[in-house]
Amino acid sequence: MSPKMNRGIQQDDVWTAADALIAQGLRPTIERVRQHIGRGSPNTVSPMLEAWFATLGPRLGVGESPSGEKLPAPVHKAAVSLWESALAAARDEVVQAFIAEREALAKERAAQAEARTELALRERALGERQEAMDEAVKMAQAQTADLSSRLTEMRLQLKQRDAELDVLRARMEALDKDRESTRHAHDEILRANAEERRRLDERYTATERRWLGELDRARQETRQAKATWTEQERRAQAIRSDLEAEVVRLDAQLHDARAESAALRETLTLAHQHAEELRGMLASRHAADADAFEQLHRRLSERARKTTPARKKLMLRRR
Repeated sequence: MSPKMNRGIQQDDVWTAADALIAQGLRPTIERVRQHIGRGSPNTVSPMLEAWFATLGPRLGVGESPSGEKLPAPVHKAAVSLWESALAAARDEVVQAFIAEREALAKERAAQAEARTELALRERALGERQEAMDEAVKMAQAQTADLSSRLTEMRLQLKQRDAELDVLRARMEALDKDRESTRHAHDEILRANAEERRRLDERYTATERRWLGELDRARQETRQAKATWTEQERRAQAIRSDLEAEVVRLDAQLHDARAESAALRETLTLAHQHAEELRGMLASRHAADADAFEQLHRRLSERARKTTPARKKLMLRRR
């Protein structure tokens, strides 16, 4: 038994496929054996198929049989012809497979060389673009640092204004608490007045004069308490109006600060755009300087060619 070959194909698999093709009336070739098995490369199938052809003669009875008898000459000649034609076809297929693989490998190497050349050109172009971009970024970074410092100052101012708003809100909450306590006191006074009215009603039967006097006093106290509460409510409302006006003013300042911050961001964007325009102008200036230098060089060369004969004549005259 032969050892296992590449991709798990054994020699018995190739021989069985070749026998099946012979049974179908087909000549065993490398491609037909591979199609019958469903896998395997030509380099793997070829030596196994040649080994099969090497045993084909004795298997067909070509040559001496085990008993020492010879086959008829026509049978022997047909077997030898079949063997030679199958072997030649197998060799042709192997050669064609080798040529195809060699051409594919050459194409792949050419494609890799072209890709390496293109990659080198791209890397060079990217390097030049990177240098130009680094210069522009340096200029933009300087402007960005300035704008960033201004933005930091604006943020500090906004924090201070937010702190002031918090203080004002705390004062408003304190005033609300005071007003609530005043309302509670007023309610207590009203409850006390109600209690006093109840007492006066109980004493009314005893003395009408005293009841009238107590009732009058209770009414006066109620009016005084109401007037006091009304005055406190008016003062609290005035303070609340002042605080709301202050909050509106601080909100307007906060809105202005945010608008200024947005303007600074827009200025930063314009600075980046200006940097891009400067880079384009610089490139145009370099191109214009190169053209001017080339024109000046041409003019000097033409002047030198024109003045050379004149100098030779002058030297001859001096001699």
